[in-house]
Amino acid sequence: MTATVDDGSGRRIRPKATRSRWTALALPAAAVWSLAYLVLGLAWLAGAGGNPADPAVDDVPGLSLLGVWGPRTGAAIITALGGLGVALAGVMIAFRLAQRPPGLPHHLTRMLAVGLGLTLAVVLPDYRLLAAIAYTPILLALELFDAAPEGASVWTWPVVNMAVLTLAGLAWIATALLGYGRYTGGCPACGRMRRSASWTTPQAAARWGRWATGIAVVVPLGYAATRYAWALGIPLGVSQQLLDDLGNTVYAGAGLATLAVGGAILTLGLTRRWGEVFPRWLVGLRGRSVPVAVAVVPAGVISVSVASAGLMFVRFGLTGQFGANFPGENHDVAAWLPEMFWPVWGAALAAATYAYWLRRRGRCHGCGQANPSQSDLEAGEGTADAWH
Repeated sequence: MTATVDDGSGRRIRPKATRSRWTALALPAAAVWSLAYLVLGLAWLAGAGGNPADPAVDDVPGLSLLGVWGPRTGAAIITALGGLGVALAGVMIAFRLAQRPPGLPHHLTRMLAVGLGLTLAVVLPDYRLLAAIAYTPILLALELFDAAPEGASVWTWPVVNMAVLTLAGLAWIATALLGYGRYTGGCPACGRMRRSASWTTPQAAARWGRWATGIAVVVPLGYAATRYAWALGIPLGVSQQLLDDLGNTVYAGAGLATLAVGGAILTLGLTRRWGEVFPRWLVGLRGRSVPVAVAVVPAGVISVSVASAGLMFVRFGLTGQFGANFPGENHDVAAWLPEMFWPVWGAALAAATYAYWLRRRGRCHGCGQANPSQSDLEAGEGTADAWH
């Protein structure tokens, strides 16, 4: 039986399925991952191959927490997380079918889903996932000129596993945040509540989103400045000895710095007109609206990847293991200090992305609700507030 919703004028309407496909698939994707990794976890506990926590599978196990815990404990944790996901998926489906009123079970389920998502996407991966994402376009460019190192590969099974964990974590977070309203009295189609919190309005999101965007731009630029200086032979924040030891690898650092600068520029688009409407110089696309998912999905993946890499660096910094895993000593401040701010960078980028989504989600044909800024845009007003 399909639920009906009050449209605010006393009429009861039947909501239409207006959610975007990637949002609608969040819970099914999270449930499939949970079941699959529950089975894999049990198999790894029984001694099956491919266990990402096994040093025989991951040749640098000290980087990830799974490797630190070891094959047996790591497999047990994966099994527990998969089992928790299966249980949460079952409860969420039951809530949707029963359409129960708001209450403690709903809030607890939501918090557990967010916690599971953050564990999968931020806590368990390490910096190698971010490095793989960054180095992939570089390797592809080198392949075009037949200059790629022979046998170079960044997508090994441990890294692929981190990517799967990250996507599953994002699916759980999306399930908890985007679908929550549908079984707590909101619209079953879009999840909006009739009286949303003031900070989620487009105008409020535009204000705090600008601050989040500014932080997400500044942090990577600080990292890039040090790597560019090293590539120019300037020992900014490090000793000359470390710079000599790095040799030609400083140019790889400069490549990563360039990607960081490019990412900072794209981040600005979350608060600029060209982040919502394709600019004129893009032939074939100019003047068209930028699909929300085109901005939200990549930014979401990068935000959690940056945060997980930063947490790994912070863990090494607190335990005094940074120098054992990466070049640089305590006095080489620029070798480790910029990375300590990466969790802040990831959190700021996630907040900026969420603010962008709050501003740009469209009108729901089920409940009829739309962002005030979008209504203004349809009437030809308020473009400055929507874009700036």
